[in-house]
Amino acid sequence: MIKNILVPYDFTNFADLAFENALELAEKLGSKITLLSVIGNDVDTSGMSFERAQEAQDENEKQAKEDLDKLSASRKIKNVDVSVSIVHFPSAVDGILSYADKNNVDLIVMGSHGRSGLKKLVLGSVASGVVSKANCRVMIVKSPKT
Repeated sequence: MIKNILVPYDFTNFADLAFENALELAEKLGSKITLLSVIGNDVDTSGMSFERAQEAQDENEKQAKEDLDKLSASRKIKNVDVSVSIVHFPSAVDGILSYADKNNVDLIVMGSHGRSGLKKLVLGSVASGVVSKANCRVMIVKSPKT
């Protein structure tokens, strides 16, 4: 049975598509959804004092939380319990997997940026990392062909 669905959310159209698919599933299965944002070390803090670097990190987290809260509030009309969580990890893959393991996630639904071949090899792939290492089911949502 799928009770807990995790949707890693990176504020892209691919994440929107994954969230919409997760909502459909959650509605049919009576599951709850957690929108997860992984905050890495992507804020350039070089030349900043420790205090200012911490402020920048806090601002980044506050903005992500506000955006996720807005997104989850806009979808409550579907009678699906949607919660928001933010974790700090240098690696998005490790952040997603750690959260999933610690929170009894039954299914991870995430978007695929559709990279293949050399681009995938050079750029890496969060979706590929999650699929290969997850201890639960993973559903990858691809953008429909236009």
